[in-house]
Amino acid sequence: MTTRINLNNNYDIKIVQNINEIPKNIYDINKLKILNILKANKFVFIVDFSTIQPKQYKKLLRKLLRIKKIFVKLKKQIGEQEESGITVCYIINYDKDNKVQNDFILGINAIFFNTRHERYNYIYDTVCDYLDSFFYGKNLCDFKDNKCGEKRSANSTSYVGCCHHYKIKLLGPLLPNNLTLCEHLKEDHTCGAKCIGCKLFTCDYLEKKGVKFRIKDILLLDTFFNPLQKYFIKTMVFTPKEKIIKRLMRT
Repeated sequence: MTTRINLNNNYDIKIVQNINEIPKNIYDINKLKILNILKANKFVFIVDFSTIQPKQYKKLLRKLLRIKKIFVKLKKQIGEQEESGITVCYIINYDKDNKVQNDFILGINAIFFNTRHERYNYIYDTVCDYLDSFFYGKNLCDFKDNKCGEKRSANSTSYVGCCHHYKIKLLGPLLPNNLTLCEHLKEDHTCGAKCIGCKLFTCDYLEKKGVKFRIKDILLLDTFFNPLQKYFIKTMVFTPKEKIIKRLMRT
């Protein structure tokens, strides 16, 4: 039985249960060698999750991205055109409930966007949705009376979780700065900026509960961005998505 995973841009992945369902003359992702693949007129590959470890995912995705870029530049065929779409990959030994495997498939999807800007937008939105879903409906910050667990002992009534920052007064830096709520915080306490830096941040209170996010633990961020881009992703807090994407494109 063959089922499909639909990717963006009309690409798809075929899930097979038996190795005999896989056509011949397609490339094992474990054995990708650019020089050998360049001799081919089209590129379709196989992923056998029983033969690769999560620690290999980043390296394999980066190699796959390089091959895809070369094929586009040389105007060679990527995937096999079928009625349902363009099949670029077959996978076997796939567990649809395995988050790590699904993260790898998200990485494959990111590779087959037409432009870097499209890829960055997809990665950004996917990671934001993941981080939002992790917190949604759980009250991990233990809000009570408009204060989170970390700030409940503070005297000020203006604290609303970590969505506040210092703003320099117009009269200059010598005067005390104002601690203000983020201008992108909406009335329902959701974020209007879609800022990954803010969503990645975890305070001591959350870390004591075992909640901590690091870029190196999120495959999409760790694979497709260089060290300077990762720095901007982490540090550009209280910043709208559009400005962050623009910065990443220039880096």
